[in-house]
Amino acid sequence: MCKSGLCVDVRLLMKSVTIPPRMRAIAAGLIAAGGAAFLARWLHHFEKLQSWFFFDLATIWLWQIYLCVACVSAGAVVVRRLLPAGDRTRLETIAYAYPVGLVVFVLGMYLGGFLHLFGPVFAVVWPALMIAAGARQARATWQQARAAGTLPALTLRGLPLVLSLIGLLFVGLLYLGAMSPSALNYDARWCHLVIAQDYAREGHIVKFPGGWTMNLPHLASMVYTWAFTVPGLDLPQLRWMMALHSEFVAVVWTLVGIAATARWLAQRDAAGTWVAFLLFPGLYVYDHNIGGAADHFVALFAAPLLPVLGMTLRRFDRGPSVLLGTLAGAALATKLQAHYLLVPIGLAALGRGVWLAIQRRRRDGATDVPTLRAIGSGYLLAVAAVFVVMLPHLATNLVYYGNPLYPFAQGFFNGVTDPRMIADKVMPDYHFRPPEILSARLRAAAGMSFAFSFVPHYSFIDYLPMFGSVFTLALPLLLVIRDGRRLWLGTFITMGALFMWAFMYWVDRNLQTFLPLMVAVTAAILVRAWELGWFARVGVIALVLVQIAWGTGLYFSGSDRMSGALFVLSSTIRGKTHEVLRSSYASEYVAIGNALPADAVVMLHAHQLSLGIDRPVYLDWLSFQDQIDYAKFKTPRALYERLRALGVTHLVWPPPQRPAPSRQEEIIWGVFAESLRPQQKFGDLTLAPMPVLPPPDDAPYQVLVIGMPDLPDGLYPIEMLSSSAQLPPALRFYAKPARRWSPDAFPEEAKVVMMGAAPREIDAATQARFNTQFKAIAVTAGGRILVRR
Repeated sequence: MCKSGLCVDVRLLMKSVTIPPRMRAIAAGLIAAGGAAFLARWLHHFEKLQSWFFFDLATIWLWQIYLCVACVSAGAVVVRRLLPAGDRTRLETIAYAYPVGLVVFVLGMYLGGFLHLFGPVFAVVWPALMIAAGARQARATWQQARAAGTLPALTLRGLPLVLSLIGLLFVGLLYLGAMSPSALNYDARWCHLVIAQDYAREGHIVKFPGGWTMNLPHLASMVYTWAFTVPGLDLPQLRWMMALHSEFVAVVWTLVGIAATARWLAQRDAAGTWVAFLLFPGLYVYDHNIGGAADHFVALFAAPLLPVLGMTLRRFDRGPSVLLGTLAGAALATKLQAHYLLVPIGLAALGRGVWLAIQRRRRDGATDVPTLRAIGSGYLLAVAAVFVVMLPHLATNLVYYGNPLYPFAQGFFNGVTDPRMIADKVMPDYHFRPPEILSARLRAAAGMSFAFSFVPHYSFIDYLPMFGSVFTLALPLLLVIRDGRRLWLGTFITMGALFMWAFMYWVDRNLQTFLPLMVAVTAAILVRAWELGWFARVGVIALVLVQIAWGTGLYFSGSDRMSGALFVLSSTIRGKTHEVLRSSYASEYVAIGNALPADAVVMLHAHQLSLGIDRPVYLDWLSFQDQIDYAKFKTPRALYERLRALGVTHLVWPPPQRPAPSRQEEIIWGVFAESLRPQQKFGDLTLAPMPVLPPPDDAPYQVLVIGMPDLPDGLYPIEMLSSSAQLPPALRFYAKPARRWSPDAFPEEAKVVMMGAAPREIDAATQARFNTQFKAIAVTAGGRILVRR
């Protein structure tokens, strides 16, 4: 207690002094900022500020937000010009704006790539220009909404609020499984991110003669190229994380598209419908997960296609037709499997056009039916928009290969007649092709359109059902729903896409290309069924709960990816995150890249993963490229000369894990690799430079085969051993020896002996001959190779 009058005077003084609110705010800000500075300085003693992983993660997210703003800004300008305000809700406008803006972004990236502009400056400037393009309109829209009191507000309550909170928890789980480099799947490390890596390294678009798959449409890889060029990320692994975050953002925007499409289908302002993605837990399972591939970027364009198609089918007006073609072209420019979805969309447009033409003829002069000219104009505009979006890819292939459809149609454009080199015959895995006979294929496709979710065909989880069952089982509900024209349209398009998938190629991962339509249709059907009363609600709840209960394990099937993210996050405690990223994720590939000269060109033998090597790479897998064909190499000298012609300077190969696709490849590579010096080991991989001197110019090899399980014993010209297991059975042949093996008549012309793991008993004289005249050069997965000394 103050005994003097000083305290009273101070209190009176404080009451008499009035501090303006702004000054109080400034003072509060300075006090809090001072506390932050003190805390940061204090914590700096325990862990250097520059080593905090928070700043890396913040950098990644700031760039992602920057790109989102750019895409929405530019996309909204396009959407508002193409669609009248009365034809779209606010949610639909946003749902269309991001994918359309992403198309604008990618077209600009192609232009930058053609002009050799890829780099940090272009990565910052191009999105900034997109933001500037839409800034004025965005500001005007904001001001109008503010003045009218129509700014968006969160008004969720009841069941939609509960569903949305659950959905957000599982989105967080999805993010945890996609945050670290452990989420990268095989195709990303072989193809999708490697394209971006090479574009970023060279500063422009390059060709990939050593890999067919890299010359397919790859819109996603252009987005990943931006992730590889933005400033502020100084580790390759952080670049890979940046790419994974780009895909995660695309998935989040896909959920926005699902919400808009489900509302459009149900013709209800039903909140929380986007959470229906939990009924399709395959998104959490390997090969369907966020892993740096392209499937989820195709899916981004799938959901908006349906309501835009509905608007187009009304009158084939110009704006909706152009927007439909833009989204369709973007899907096709991302992955060719988008045609599963585009075929039924085209059929629906064709059928509607024919119907309107008939109505026009019956009711000549009717103003509510578009003219034939308007219908034809809508078709042409949609097709033209598809072509414009696809044009950069087509032009790239035309310039580099003289074939806009490369690697397909090589017989027409490039005069290729060798069936081993025709991509559409050998690139798709023949194990997953439907029957060749048309009637059998049609029957199989019709059955699989309904059974696909119950009997998977391509799985990494023991062929367990993982998504789509609720969609199939909800279809009969359409029979009791009134006024469901839009639902029937959505069902027709989705079932048509399923039929096309089942008719073409049985790889379940490709169902991700139109999965958002399944989710939106399912959500809309369940919403409409819910309205029928409590009996219906009990059934809907039972169907949903059974699926959720079954999916519980599937949601956590990516526990290794989640553990990888937690491992990275926990390493921040002592500032070891960069060290962990460097040592734990593809470190051997990055080390190989660091060991190579800047102008190195690598041939990767019997292996496809190359992310981190960061140099031009040729593959030698026959069914994925046409530059290296071991059937043409009868001696190691021929292989050497081909590699020199391609400019190869270094070779990388793994230890033999399985027999080579052909015995000829096993022999030629084995003899050639034996001479490579010096050899460096990086994990399981071996690196060696190309020899300065070529191998001897021998006569074509004659091979003595003994004890191989698939070949009769005897002497073979090496070309008779060229049948490749990577090719479909129709392109293989059964080899017969030129001369049967007999120990009594040893073939002196045999340059190589290929001996099985368990050959028949060999007499002492023959064994002595092997020991003195031959040397073992390789132990393969199928046996031994001996070459004459």
